[in-house]
Amino acid sequence: MKKSLILTAAFLAAAAFVLVPFHAVPVHAQSPAVPLNAFLLKTIPGDYAVLEKFFFRIRDGGANTVVIGPHKGGAVPDKDYYPNIVYLAHQAGLRIYFILPVRNIPTVLADHPSWEDMRYDLQSGTIQPTGRLNLFNQEVVAYLSALFKDLASYSIDGILLGEDFYYSETEGMQSNALEDYKNRYNAALVPGRAIARVGSGENGPRILEYGEGFKEWAEIKKERLVGVLEALMKAGKSVNPDIKFGIPLHEDGLASPLDALTKYAYDMNEFRRLGVDVYWIAIPHRDIRERQGLTYKKSMEMIARTAQAAFSTVKDPCRALIAIQTTTVSGKVLSFSEIEEATALVKQGGELCVAFMISDTGMLPATLTKKLFKRPDAKQ
Repeated sequence: MKKSLILTAAFLAAAAFVLVPFHAVPVHAQSPAVPLNAFLLKTIPGDYAVLEKFFFRIRDGGANTVVIGPHKGGAVPDKDYYPNIVYLAHQAGLRIYFILPVRNIPTVLADHPSWEDMRYDLQSGTIQPTGRLNLFNQEVVAYLSALFKDLASYSIDGILLGEDFYYSETEGMQSNALEDYKNRYNAALVPGRAIARVGSGENGPRILEYGEGFKEWAEIKKERLVGVLEALMKAGKSVNPDIKFGIPLHEDGLASPLDALTKYAYDMNEFRRLGVDVYWIAIPHRDIRERQGLTYKKSMEMIARTAQAAFSTVKDPCRALIAIQTTTVSGKVLSFSEIEEATALVKQGGELCVAFMISDTGMLPATLTKKLFKRPDAKQ
């Protein structure tokens, strides 16, 4: 049975929780973050014995954490996916984090088409479906709360919200979301006025100028993201008080707080208020280099620039988790000199957490990863 169907049964139990007003969770002081020496795995061996040895190899390579996900195609794995993985990771002395989608879950939309969000199409000026969940729908929040609570109950160490945790400039046009705007400002949001000017970009139409009501609309979406995160954290901690939570950083939103708000509905001060433990960002520099036709030097500069912007945004480098690409899409390991240079550029920001993106067929030598994980100020 699909995960979505299993968890739909949990809706009534979770509904009472989500109807509690957001921001009702007391904020506690965060304990000092323990740096993560991590491997980020999108795929893992399916055989129990092979996975057991794989996790010990990861531990022997100097890691203290393994991050798994997101699952292919935005799917949410069935219940039997987690227990053995968690057990084997802990047996190897590793903390285990899972990356979980929040809005891009096609199987859920297939079962609940009315849960889909809508967007304003810049080219046609019409309202179109996004293929993503509408977080202004209380049933969606109830489903996600039940999902996070269920996963947290497996004694995992952390949940990182997927890269789909944001609202873009044109999203959030579902009727119940627009109703929130109308109730607050006693006026309807008119997309054609909020998005005042549209031009051409490399990847199609882009917004050149914001207009009437746009910033207020971005604030409402920001508040919703904060409220949903608060609900998910409360759900997970209700069964696993020690679980850690992380959210993604988005590169285009690192330039300034205004860019983060308008492009992604992000407000880092509000997320810090909730006590978020980890802010993560993946930098697939080799893929970006090939896609954009960058030189080696330019791709390295991009790594340094993105990492520094992430540290500046988080304001606590030890809570910033930077994932560095070490293999190509086909699983071929990059040259060790390239991996070392990328790691050195990331570490210019100071104390931080690093995750090396690997595949189960592209494991790095333990001598290399022990060297890369080592902190500059560590005693010899």
